[in-house]
Amino acid sequence: MNVKQTLIMPNGFRLSYAQYGDRDGYPILIQHGLIASIDDYELFDRLIQSRTRLICIARPGYGESSPFVMSSFAEWADLAGALIQELGLAQFDVLGMSSGAPYSYAIGSKFPAKVGRIFIFSGIPALYDEIVLSKWPYAMAKNSSIADMKALARELFFSNLTQADLQRNDIRDSLMNDGFGVAQDLKLRSMIWGFRLSDVKCKVFMQHSQCDEAVPFRTATRTSELLPNCQFELLENGPHFSNEALDNFIKHTVINNLR
Repeated sequence: MNVKQTLIMPNGFRLSYAQYGDRDGYPILIQHGLIASIDDYELFDRLIQSRTRLICIARPGYGESSPFVMSSFAEWADLAGALIQELGLAQFDVLGMSSGAPYSYAIGSKFPAKVGRIFIFSGIPALYDEIVLSKWPYAMAKNSSIADMKALARELFFSNLTQADLQRNDIRDSLMNDGFGVAQDLKLRSMIWGFRLSDVKCKVFMQHSQCDEAVPFRTATRTSELLPNCQFELLENGPHFSNEALDNFIKHTVINNLR
């Protein structure tokens, strides 16, 4: 199965999603990272080969999803909930990578009876927590606008791109709507999430590298302590993200603990 579709909300908002793998397999909702595309299914080849049903959702502003302003991460669970209802999902797991972590937790908080397990790879930490925030090395612009964050994203991620870069799925989809999706993600990090990690009752499997330069491991360990039922695995080395590292996480953690 390789299907890309769009769900139209009552307010006209378009939510783009793609399904891969076995239509009758156990569903896993994929929550992508900061620079990402739901077209990059090769990241999940091992899960596809294991006959799971992958549902990759493009957040507001990414790819073909409308640029919809959210007030908090919690609002994402409402948008994802419309798709969960549309697809008739009774039970599913969630896999979140990097910036996809808070969105994964939001779904877990909103649908405790439906979510079996949450898998977090190099996740963004709970920046609403004062202890986590004290360990976060980057400035937090809590009153910044989406326009401010678009300018920051262009400076950090989209300056000096080559023509080859612009052809990549992740760059292309992240740049849609003038980079709205990336900008909103950066803004939401500095705001109240709309729920607390103590609300996430399901089992969470979290893996983080001690050498992660983008998200310091000490913020990840503190985040894991805020979750009621978290199994935390600290790697001694490895980058924030690589295809190989994600595949190892899928092989050794996700597949071995699917519901």
